[in-house]
Amino acid sequence: MDQRAVSPVIAVVLMVAIVVVLATAVGALAFSFGDSTQPPEPRIQVSHTVTDGGDPLIAITHEAGDSIAVDQLYVTASTPVDIGSESVADDKHASEREAFAESSSGNPPQVDVGDTWDAGETVYLDPVGDVEGVTVRINWNTQPVQDVNPGQVEGADSYELVEFTV
Repeated sequence: MDQRAVSPVIAVVLMVAIVVVLATAVGALAFSFGDSTQPPEPRIQVSHTVTDGGDPLIAITHEAGDSIAVDQLYVTASTPVDIGSESVADDKHASEREAFAESSSGNPPQVDVGDTWDAGETVYLDPVGDVEGVTVRINWNTQPVQDVNPGQVEGADSYELVEFTV
């Protein structure tokens, strides 16, 4: 009786079992990554101009793209800035990070756009010093930005939506 034929059959069965276990482990790992993804950041297009007048401001207009909740937006710049409406922005209140959020103290709103920043709406920045050469970044956070000036950004999921230099 020849018993040599059993050995290759056992080897093939063991190899198939190992492949099935590895495929199951890799599949489970791949599917677990898909469950923890954050929502994609909003997409916007903006334009910017410098206002005429005694204290020039950087006017940033939301031209196209998604409407964005202002409590998730903040702006940073290469110099401290204050954000607001055309009549409210004042470099005396400038900081390194400015939240878009409405004022909670009953004062005029920090930005005059309501709960969302929509296409066609404009916000104003008043940088400390000259407006020329200032680099501006508009950022979106997956969580609301806490406080107003300079604002507390919670979590690690913050995305730069726009960057430009005046």
